[in-house]
Amino acid sequence: MVKVSVIVPVYNTAKYLQCCLDSIIGQTLRDIEIVCVNDGSTDESLKILQEYMENDSRIKIISQKNQGLSAARNAGLKIASADYISFVDSDDFIHPEFLEQLYNAIQKTKCDVAGCDFAKIKKNKQLPFAWKIKTKIYKPAINVLLNKRNFIHFNVWNKLYSKECICDVPFIEGIYYEDWVFNTCVFAKIKSFVWIDAPLYGYRMSENSIMRSSYSLKKMNDYVVGIETVRNFFYRNYEQQWDMVKKTRIARTIKMMMNRAIRSNDVEILWQTKQILKELYARKIIGYNGLAWHNKLKFFRFLH
Repeated sequence: MVKVSVIVPVYNTAKYLQCCLDSIIGQTLRDIEIVCVNDGSTDESLKILQEYMENDSRIKIISQKNQGLSAARNAGLKIASADYISFVDSDDFIHPEFLEQLYNAIQKTKCDVAGCDFAKIKKNKQLPFAWKIKTKIYKPAINVLLNKRNFIHFNVWNKLYSKECICDVPFIEGIYYEDWVFNTCVFAKIKSFVWIDAPLYGYRMSENSIMRSSYSLKKMNDYVVGIETVRNFFYRNYEQQWDMVKKTRIARTIKMMMNRAIRSNDVEILWQTKQILKELYARKIIGYNGLAWHNKLKFFRFLH
């Protein structure tokens, strides 16, 4: 019986794809399926996937025209058959015990989602591993995302999810920064979350990564889509929690929007960011609460 479905979105990552697939195939948890979504790759990625599929029956391939990371993940979710879901980006790699540690943590604690630390990888190297790992349980799970002292990264790729908890929370397609929106909604639904204090995921640093690439009007607007999606989700389902989300997760997003607009040195982006923040403030979707004093001053300047 398949215990975990590993969803791997693939787009022109032939350079790193073999390393990624080898790390998944070599997992100590053997009862897995590997759902690779070829998102319109134009390099050798599809050929590599097909070669691996010939040698490992656990690998499934979906091919579609290029639609972006979120669409690829959603496509993988539609055919994933296991009760637990993991996402691995095709230019990253995982420790041999990544899935086993996360799966066992969920089984032991009866939590809905498990997560672990990650290591930033600049060159090919082995992941460090602390054999005396520590685990911590958060109840309710939303606290781990809203409490600044317990900040856990919003990435989806260093976590293992109960499929039941995420089946009705699709990734927003066509936007950047989809992870924080997805996790904010998921963590509001689930009862508990277990964290493993060990870097079991290797995140490959790239100059082309979303956060390191240049800021744009598209990215600014995607922040807004995320804010409004989260706000609508909480208003429909968990209205009593919205004020806390607004003071924490939304305040953090506003800070990032302001800082990235300033660093862009682009007059048009700066002006557009000011206009959208004014609009969101007028609609009472954002406010000063949750911002540090220097960010409150910065926000005041944006509004006035």
